[in-house]
Amino acid sequence: MNFSKENVKKKQKKISAKSQRLERRALIALFKVLLVAFVFVVLVMAGAGFGMMKGILDDSPDISSISIKPKGFKTVIYDQNEKERNTLSTVNSNRIYVYYDDIPDQVIDAFVAIEDERFWTHNGIDMKGIFRALVKDVMARNFNEGASTITQQLIKNTVFNVGMNETTKIQKIERKVQEQYLAIDLEKLYTKEQIMEAYINTIYLGQGCNGIEAAANRYFNKSCDQLTLSEISVIAGITKNPYSFDPVIFPTKNSYRREDVLDKMLELEYISQAEYDAAMRDNVYDRIQQVKKTNDENFEYNSYYTDDLMRALCKDFMDMYDMTEEQAYDEIYTGGYSVYSVQDYDIQAIVDEVINDEQYYPSSSSVALNYKLTLLAKDGITTYNYDTNTLLTYYRKLTENSKYNNIYPSEEDAKAAAETYKEAMLDETGATFLNEEFKTAIQPQASFSVIDQKTGFIKAIGGGRGEKTENLGFDRATNAMRQPGSTFKVLAAFLPYIDTQGSLAHGFDDKAYNFANGTPVRNWYGSYWGPSSIRKAIEQSMNIIAVQAITAVTPAVAYDYLIDEGFTTIIDKEIGADGSVYSDIQQATALGGLTYGVTNLEITAAYAGIANMGMYVKPVYYDRVYDHDGNLVIDNREPAERSHRMCKATTAYQLIDAMKDVVNQGTGTRAKMTTGVKCAGKTGTTSNSYDLWFCGMTPYYTASVWFGYDSNVTINTNNHKVMWRDIMDKIAILEDQSTELDWTQPEGLVKTSVCKITGLAPVGGCPTSYDWCDEDNVPKKMCTGHMNTIRICPESHYKATNTCPNPVEYTIIYNDNGQRELVGADFEYDQSIFTTTCPIHLESEDGLTITSWADTGGVISDSVSGIEPGSDVTFYITPSAGYAISDVTVDGVSVGPVASYTFSAVTSSHTIYAYFYSTGETTEASTEAPTEAQTEAPTEAQTEAPTEAPTDAAPPPDETGGGE
Repeated sequence: MNFSKENVKKKQKKISAKSQRLERRALIALFKVLLVAFVFVVLVMAGAGFGMMKGILDDSPDISSISIKPKGFKTVIYDQNEKERNTLSTVNSNRIYVYYDDIPDQVIDAFVAIEDERFWTHNGIDMKGIFRALVKDVMARNFNEGASTITQQLIKNTVFNVGMNETTKIQKIERKVQEQYLAIDLEKLYTKEQIMEAYINTIYLGQGCNGIEAAANRYFNKSCDQLTLSEISVIAGITKNPYSFDPVIFPTKNSYRREDVLDKMLELEYISQAEYDAAMRDNVYDRIQQVKKTNDENFEYNSYYTDDLMRALCKDFMDMYDMTEEQAYDEIYTGGYSVYSVQDYDIQAIVDEVINDEQYYPSSSSVALNYKLTLLAKDGITTYNYDTNTLLTYYRKLTENSKYNNIYPSEEDAKAAAETYKEAMLDETGATFLNEEFKTAIQPQASFSVIDQKTGFIKAIGGGRGEKTENLGFDRATNAMRQPGSTFKVLAAFLPYIDTQGSLAHGFDDKAYNFANGTPVRNWYGSYWGPSSIRKAIEQSMNIIAVQAITAVTPAVAYDYLIDEGFTTIIDKEIGADGSVYSDIQQATALGGLTYGVTNLEITAAYAGIANMGMYVKPVYYDRVYDHDGNLVIDNREPAERSHRMCKATTAYQLIDAMKDVVNQGTGTRAKMTTGVKCAGKTGTTSNSYDLWFCGMTPYYTASVWFGYDSNVTINTNNHKVMWRDIMDKIAILEDQSTELDWTQPEGLVKTSVCKITGLAPVGGCPTSYDWCDEDNVPKKMCTGHMNTIRICPESHYKATNTCPNPVEYTIIYNDNGQRELVGADFEYDQSIFTTTCPIHLESEDGLTITSWADTGGVISDSVSGIEPGSDVTFYITPSAGYAISDVTVDGVSVGPVASYTFSAVTSSHTIYAYFYSTGETTEASTEAPTEAQTEAPTEAQTEAPTEAPTDAAPPPDETGGGE
């Protein structure tokens, strides 16, 4: 072997080279492994990214199901002349659609310049814009730079709720990816012009404006085709941030953005340098502020009529579309409906003027308090809530006055009462103040409704007196349920009675009469008028006759008639929380004694059914409603489709004829129209004069007025009748109504004679009435007669006593006027012969008796017995504080509201009864507003017959009182 040095070196070099090759091979192998691993990771990540991207795109909405049509349009109310009168919208629906051809080129250029300068050339996404935005984001280390095209923004607005549902960055990225994906597909389905049109009408432009047309109206009070370049640049500058660039709130910030818009339009050669310079010099923001000032000055809450129209439309939508109330109102505000109101704006102006005229109200008005209070307990969680009812409970206990109410002499007094109550509740609970709501309404109040009885169209609504301070607030014509008083006699008693069995010629005996529970029925005039016809009962508002009429037909039948007359607030049976049973199927319903009461509008509609000859037409606020696509969804133009017969035409005519007497010579003379237009109606006054009514009609319209306080406070006045007269006179003059037009007499109506007591065909001696009657109700059975006798002293010609010598017995008959006559009497006499005892021959040797009795509200001298014949006896009548003498009757005959009465040379026993009425005045400390002083003699009594035992005092032995 060769072990030379040189040979050894060669061998060592050979071994070293081999080692290096092995090392290189190992490195290459390792690199290959790492490369494979890297490629694998990249592939895995790419796959995951692809899977994620596929998942995002798969979750995208189906492009075929996407509509770029803007959602949410304001509803517009038009009058019958196609004139826009009001709009109803929310922040998402204040939009006026404008078509592409009607959009000025400069408007389109401005939005393209500032929002998407390559809009006309890209396919839905702008790659150049995306890279530009990405570079800016990296440089700024803030990924907020937008690169959305107009197409993407349209998708964002119409599909993704403007991104409002995003809560994380991941969700925002997902939405951006889907926007870009959908934008490409969208541009395949729609032209650029269609996309631009949808965008211009969808974009939110601040101040509750959606789309260019609404914005042009809001900021400049003009249409978009009238905008100047300067004004266009203001609106186009809002889009980036509608709040920050609001030209009303932040004009300076908007001016910077406006300049950006103009710069970009100049750069893209959409405008010239001269146009640019002119726009920059324009002091456009002064005009915006002036428009705002004008809008603020002209701002008004919706009228009572508009509120009621909305409530009616809401109910219709709930029924038509099976919606909740909330959904129905949202549909109104965002559905873009066209509603054609039947309101007569000229008649409405008359109603508003008169109902707010101070001449009809007391010189010193008061206010009603409406109060809400919320306190926060010490635990910081529990809240205490109080309202007007709890306030009244507090003060009733504090003052020991069960009648304490929320009526105060002034707003200052109301605030003081509320403040005192708040401090008391803070002390009682130890809580802290959280919130309160204080509102007042001027008092007394009034409401008014006018209906065209032939069409059912509601022409005007007066929901109250004074400034209206909220939308969809309290409307006294449609929301307030008030007791109707004697206006219900016609609807609940006389209409059913005449329609089923009677007539104006029929009648009843006005004599002592009790409700089924034994409570006496009292007439407002405090006495009895004997057999009386239905005509007279309507004319003079006779309580006892009305109760006898409803008893004759039965309250159950009367209730069914009231339902047919359109009343929705009456009840057949209801059980209270304490187990008490309430029902309007009762005799007292004839006098307006109801569980809840009625609304002005519903009672007006019922009387309109009479004025329309017995045909009830459902009242409506609009005759047509179209959806946003122009489809007719509600059609009220045909009254026949909303009508039903509530009574015979002959019944209606008789009632109208009798109610003409009410205004000509009865209880409603103050309501007689001075223009000479034919009118008829019925008065109504409830217990303690809390509610004053007049429901009347002409051949043209039916209208009702309610007058009173929001709370139960006595008011004595006839001004509500004057108010009705003045409104109807003004309408008559406005429309040049004919004084000759009258209701047409229907077929089947004849005149006949009827016994006023039995309602049968009269015989000799019957008190008879000759009047209108339906031919089917003409009595065929003969009355058996009314032969009574009386013993008369031949010397005095008065009722004989037990000591009169040779008294003569006479037969009593009734003449056609309902007065009694003596058959065969050969001396002159008057009606006092039937009640006055012989003054010559005394009744008793043991002395005489004068029985006295006083109604609630005052006192009378005590009854006296053992009176020596021939003596004089004086009785004194004294009203209590807050009351006045209504009437005094002696032996059942009124002697007027006298303070004393003397029986001179007494020869027989007598009775003397005293009646009183509340004046509304009080001598005890109270926050209740005093009512006005009575300055004129009323034409009718001011109290309604009660529906329950009215006082703890025993009723007089043979007499009842009551109210008109």
